[in-house]
Amino acid sequence: MRTHYVGSVSLDPVRLAKDLDRCRSFQWSEAYSDYVFGGSWKSCMLWARGGDAGDGVVTNYAYDQSPTFTGYGEQLPYLRELIERTADLTRLNFVRLALVTRSVIIPHRDLLELSDLADDVRNAHRMHIPLATNDNCFFSEDNVVYRMRQGEVWFLDAARIHSVAVLSDEQRIHLMFDFVNMPGDRPLTTVEGAGEQAGIPADRILSRPPLRDAERADLLGLSKVLTMDTFDEIFSIVIKKHYRRDGGADFIWNTMTTLARDSADPAVLPHTTALLKHYTLERSA
Repeated sequence: MRTHYVGSVSLDPVRLAKDLDRCRSFQWSEAYSDYVFGGSWKSCMLWARGGDAGDGVVTNYAYDQSPTFTGYGEQLPYLRELIERTADLTRLNFVRLALVTRSVIIPHRDLLELSDLADDVRNAHRMHIPLATNDNCFFSEDNVVYRMRQGEVWFLDAARIHSVAVLSDEQRIHLMFDFVNMPGDRPLTTVEGAGEQAGIPADRILSRPPLRDAERADLLGLSKVLTMDTFDEIFSIVIKKHYRRDGGADFIWNTMTTLARDSADPAVLPHTTALLKHYTLERSA
């Protein structure tokens, strides 16, 4: 399923604020924080296989058990209602609250580690509903940078290389839904609106100025200080530049690979190559 905007849900700000305040006392998982540079990426499982909140790592759940609300989901009546009225529960595998603050996420593909699971239990479609966001929260798919607005319903093509940037101290909180593939053409969400053919609306796409030659030269000059000690900081700089300037297709990974080749630290290139393989090509459970 290609990335596309579906429509919007009406959010009750008072009830939403009450649930979000309540969930702050939960034990949030930091699984997948290795994807993040900067602040934090935390998740809280509200619906899962076996009804267990678990550790947040999707391969660690009981796929032989039916999915249902977790203990956390049961404590959030408004979000539970929102999930029940927007999603086809018969095909719903997981729902997580995802919280991000001032961070960038490594360009990656999702679901690679689930390839050995059967079709009727494997995550195949991902839906997002932003609950709290701002104009400095961005998504990126290939070389397209765009925004999702509060209350909007989106399906993401998680098999394509994508990334996220939260360039703000304000928290970005999304509901993330994972659905399985099952026969039939019943929609995965009850929200009516634009179909898959609509893709990403033009007014959600961020128009970025082209990366100037001097800017590219400055970035490539970072190879002089790129070592294993500075790797994360420089990777973060390259990702942030992608969200402010259009450097062309595969800009982030191409730039990091070029920097790694020119680095005087011999460990940097094999590390970069291993990360590229892990995040975009193949990943074990």
